[in-house]
Amino acid sequence: MGKKSKANRKKAPVATAVATAAATPPAAVAAVATSAATATTAAVVKAGSGVNEFPESTFFVKAESFHKKGNLSKANKIFVQGIENGCVRCLFEYTMKILNDGATRENTTTSELINNNMNPHLALPLFLEGAIRGYPDAVTMICGVYGQANGKDGCRYGHWRSRPADLLTSYWQKIRLKDEDREERIQTKKVNKKLQEHYGVMCSLCGKEDSETVTLMKCDGCKFYYYCSKECQKKMWQEGQHAGVCRHLGLLNKYHKPFAKKIRRDLVEHRLAPRDIPELQELRQRLGLCRPQVDYQDLLEAAKTQQLDPAQLILPRKDGTVQIGSFPRPI
Repeated sequence: MGKKSKANRKKAPVATAVATAAATPPAAVAAVATSAATATTAAVVKAGSGVNEFPESTFFVKAESFHKKGNLSKANKIFVQGIENGCVRCLFEYTMKILNDGATRENTTTSELINNNMNPHLALPLFLEGAIRGYPDAVTMICGVYGQANGKDGCRYGHWRSRPADLLTSYWQKIRLKDEDREERIQTKKVNKKLQEHYGVMCSLCGKEDSETVTLMKCDGCKFYYYCSKECQKKMWQEGQHAGVCRHLGLLNKYHKPFAKKIRRDLVEHRLAPRDIPELQELRQRLGLCRPQVDYQDLLEAAKTQQLDPAQLILPRKDGTVQIGSFPRPI
């Protein structure tokens, strides 16, 4: 269980648990928390300036040619070859194919595609591969996938206020800011600020507000979620899936954030092969992206036969690593 420290805040008027619950209905809380993810996935993904920095490999050009001709099987095989040779554009297009194959009905927006999908657990590790390389559209998509982990009403993990993936969405939105124009950056910062203010004034589990009688404590690991008691913190840590999310964020802060610019520069400017970028391969290892499929084959089968909700496989394991890997070999 994570440590706690007192939150810096102004004392609010005393409010009982009953009054707080009545003042903040589940729908309102979910709307505030969901706005961060929706801000980047409200429409079909458009290639940003950062996307165009990544080179078009011969694999990508060839695969796109077969795709336009309707030979999707051949195109996918070439996309995989491109991925194995370090083509980030092949990686993203291949992942979008997996996501489209999992759509349960025809969709017109990115949000609809993600929310009505059976393959979010298969797409997430590949979007994560693109995101750690600095590919803007992959960052956008991963925010949307994390939104599905939360659930529409925020109660997928047993507590209607528990939205554990908001922490990871906030991290990736901050990473994506450099690829947005001025207006989008301002809007994204406003949304993130609103999200942090939302979590900073009430217990992330039961909803009790900070007051003269309730002293909120924040998780010393992520410094994002607040709790009114040891009991609520423990429930969020275990039942609310915060253990894995908090540790996953710790891995990103230690092995991704300090090297994000270098990894992207090595790929875009220096045209280095991913296998020759030690920081990238170390990060993949730490996040569990290169785990062998045998480690999670039973989870894949359970999701395929609908014995397990695929969205349950989106959030990290308790040690912070992904539940489903991408490629066991260096890519």
